Amino acid sequence: MKASRIQKALVIASSVLAAALGSAQPIFAQGCALCYNDAAATGSQGIAALRHGILILAIPPMLIFATLFAILYKRRNLHHEFYVPGATAAAASTHAASEFVLHLN
Repeated sequence: MKASRIQKALVIASSVLAAALGSAQPIFAQGCALCYNDAAATGSQGIAALRHGILILAIPPMLIFATLFAILYKRRNLHHEFYVPGATAAAASTHAASEFVLHLN
């Protein structure tokens, strides 16, 4: 069951990423006149180099973002403590109900 949820999440994430990359239009660019004129004057090889450069510069932030969320997903329940019914009154009174206690073990 866990593997199917992960597969489903990966399919959805890859679909969203493909849709975002496929729907990029020139209207989403900044439209800087100097940049546009400079890129248009470079010719077809220069334009292809600029497109590849943009993709190459976009890959590291996406990988960092995906890695961060993978780590957070793996450790999502790490901070939860088990509730022990019938705990002693001394242990229960040391922390308020709304207080968050961080244990660094």
